[in-house]
Amino acid sequence: MNFFNMGPGELIFILALALLIFGPRRLPELARDLGKALRQFQQASQQLTGELTREMEQATKAMDEAQQSITGTVTEVITAAGTELTAAGAAATTELKQAAATVNEGLQEAAAAAQETPPATDAGTPPAAVSAAPITPAAPAEAPAPAGAAPEVPPSLVPENVGSEPVPEDSAYTI
Repeated sequence: MNFFNMGPGELIFILALALLIFGPRRLPELARDLGKALRQFQQASQQLTGELTREMEQATKAMDEAQQSITGTVTEVITAAGTELTAAGAAATTELKQAAATVNEGLQEAAAAAQETPPATDAGTPPAAVSAAPITPAAPAEAPAPAGAAPEVPPSLVPENVGSEPVPEDSAYTI
């Protein structure tokens, strides 16, 4: 049996020494006081442990409430921003449609005016007929070529003598 890393012989020696110092009358009183001190220490440590546990539970609960509050606020902000963006997109679409209609009307009026007043020509040929049909938007542009790909050049823009001249060996050109 090891009590505070002391063997049974050492404990008997300490008890005999305490009996000689304090006497047989005070020794039970000292043991009682020591037992009370140990009991109070245990109660104090249990109270401290209980208080710390309660404080940790309250802190955890406060953090959970803060997290829920922040999550709710962020959700509200995202919802409001989405609603505002949707409304702004709808307003922009409406304005673009109105602008397209205005431009289309102006072009139709210009086409009608061009049909009414023929331009002066030198050769005396009649002007080409202008269609009064509404102008429709152009088809969407094709996807751009991947990076590094050579652009397609129409054959009408390629000169006939490309590649017919020999390239000098020293890559020096004279003008």
